[in-house]
Amino acid sequence: MFGKTIDYRLLRLCAHARNTEGEELRQLERDLSIESAKARFEKWNRRLDNEIPIDPAMRYLEVGCGMGEMSLALAQRGCRHVTGIDKDPYYIEIAKRSARKMQLQDKVTFECMDVHDLPNEKEYDIVLSHEVFEHVERPGDCLSRIDGVLKSKSPGGGGKIILAFGPLFHSPLGGHVNRFFRFRIPWIGVLFSEDALMRLRQEFWRPWDEAESFEAVREGLNKMRFSEFLRYVEEIGWITERLIVNPQLKRWPALWRLSNLLLRVPLLRDYLAVSVYAIYRRRAQVPAG
Repeated sequence: MFGKTIDYRLLRLCAHARNTEGEELRQLERDLSIESAKARFEKWNRRLDNEIPIDPAMRYLEVGCGMGEMSLALAQRGCRHVTGIDKDPYYIEIAKRSARKMQLQDKVTFECMDVHDLPNEKEYDIVLSHEVFEHVERPGDCLSRIDGVLKSKSPGGGGKIILAFGPLFHSPLGGHVNRFFRFRIPWIGVLFSEDALMRLRQEFWRPWDEAESFEAVREGLNKMRFSEFLRYVEEIGWITERLIVNPQLKRWPALWRLSNLLLRVPLLRDYLAVSVYAIYRRRAQVPAG
């Protein structure tokens, strides 16, 4: 806003002195249970109007599974062929341990793998990704790779991709940096210098991470705009079954209607789309001749 030096000094007044990073990771491990996994899955499913398919015969892939909550919830609900992948070995070990503890290891498999390395010979009826897509490197390539492992023929047509992600970088809650400020600062990633934010991030939240840009942080932030995401989907050619933006506003009907109205304005949508919940279907391939 005012340059990296002044931005740093202004924002430093709003930062808190307590580093909670280690505490948050320990809390996540302690709270990882089938009950918490089910609760997170149900919340996701409700926001998609309960349209996530549950079928023991289908093959599921969760991209960016983290500690495996969504994959474990699917297995607990009766899905017998679930695979979760994540490129962080720390999270994968927690997921494997949780599967054994919950006695679900015969239904769900966890692999340490980057989405771009998915083998071509495997196909899935359903590919899911929850609160990951704003982090992945090369999001357009990621969606294309997912398209490559979706079945071209499944019940109801082609395989489905089910997404939930956000907050998007350019939205009021974007930047993933509000955790080390005393209060949320709207559009912080857009209004303030990246140099200032990265310096404060290291001082007040993750002193061990010396990344100098959002893209270089451990979890990565791709700064993808909502309009970019829509373009990627259009280029792939997926059929839209559900596209719900900012579903957290449903509790305030007037604000929900206003949000949907403003999101139709191309110049505004990138700065108002906080979270995206979507279901797409791959076009079924028609045999030649």
